[in-house]
Amino acid sequence: MRMTVIAMAAMLVAGCSGEAKKNFDDSFNSQFHEKFISSCVKSATDGGVAQDLATKLCTCASDKVKERYSVKEKMTMKNEQLTPIVEECKAQVMG
Repeated sequence: MRMTVIAMAAMLVAGCSGEAKKNFDDSFNSQFHEKFISSCVKSATDGGVAQDLATKLCTCASDKVKERYSVKEKMTMKNEQLTPIVEECKAQVMG
């Protein structure tokens, strides 16, 4: 089911005109950012990381994903792609 939704969204993006594509991308990025941070913080705090530190790390990681990956790439992103970003954010946040 999830793959069907992703495939349909990818086809939608491919067929969109400029303004419609921008609106789709903006909406996707906003929802991705919100859900990414929520899921990341929950996972980190369940693992014993303090809430404030988890929020900083996860926001950093989400911001870097947003900068480096297109909407299409985010739709097929794997955990292996996130590991170096999370490590980079750990170093940045923890100094």
